[in-house]
Amino acid sequence: MVLIHRQNAIREFIDGESHVKGFLLAYLGLTQGYILLPEYESSKGYADFYMMPDLVRQPDIVYSYIVEVKYARRDISDADIALLKRDAAEQLRRYADDGKVTRTKGNTRLGLITLVFKGWGGGTGEAGVQSGLRK
Repeated sequence: MVLIHRQNAIREFIDGESHVKGFLLAYLGLTQGYILLPEYESSKGYADFYMMPDLVRQPDIVYSYIVEVKYARRDISDADIALLKRDAAEQLRRYADDGKVTRTKGNTRLGLITLVFKGWGGGTGEAGVQSGLRK
């Protein structure tokens, strides 16, 4: 019984995160002015989304973004959510320092965004956003 519960918990995590990322991919893909790069590979790892500015079509664009998505089990504690946010902020700083990002963002200000989604227990979900900007 414990094994089944553990497998279900893992499945919820995998399914939940992929559903959230799929929705975000579709939604963010509608934005004008950005080239959306999901699972962007940097020398420092994989960013969930890099919203690279389309400086050819939108030369006056002001911001570019890196988005890190974290999905949490529905029974996770506030302390564990804080740890997820801290880990995401650390990942975002590493991705932001990557040479590819530095070259492709032009003169835009780079926004670092963490999205934490909490499991959908009982038909409801929670989401939290943490962001910061870099020159």
